[in-house]
Amino acid sequence: MKRPAPRQLALFSALGLSLAATAWVARDDAPEPVTAPRRAMLTVAAATRADWPGPAASARAEWPALDAQARAAWGEAAPVTAAAPAPAPPTEVVAEEPPPPTAPPFPYQLVGRLTDSRPRAILNNAQRSAVVGAGEVIDGQWRVDAVEPGGLRLTYLPLGLAQFIPFVAA
Repeated sequence: MKRPAPRQLALFSALGLSLAATAWVARDDAPEPVTAPRRAMLTVAAATRADWPGPAASARAEWPALDAQARAAWGEAAPVTAAAPAPAPPTEVVAEEPPPPTAPPFPYQLVGRLTDSRPRAILNNAQRSAVVGAGEVIDGQWRVDAVEPGGLRLTYLPLGLAQFIPFVAA
């Protein structure tokens, strides 16, 4: 069998040390789960100075006592109690009428107009260009009602809503 390279030995050693450190940390030092009686003791209403998760009791004993002037300036703290949240006020249900449906914006730009025997509009968008006349349906949703000198009259077929798209002056 071939002897492992020094780099492989270093990697295996590091892996072994990592596993040993993980096992050492994971030994039975896991904190106890907070049980229901302990949890009840830690509520805000029942909190006492002994439950405060600050410095250890020996360190707290070394804190300087407040003199009377400082204590008077701050006053005494009101006791902290946990109150149940106030119930939400009843809301009145007001029946609002939904806004009337509207047609989406026309997905084409009017590029131009052809005025030969039958007026037609030249439409363009990112996907395609089209030349349409009165009575034609665009994308199965828009019917061209008329091509006028000022713009294009359309009907949005799913809702039956009429719309006018004006020609933009160049």
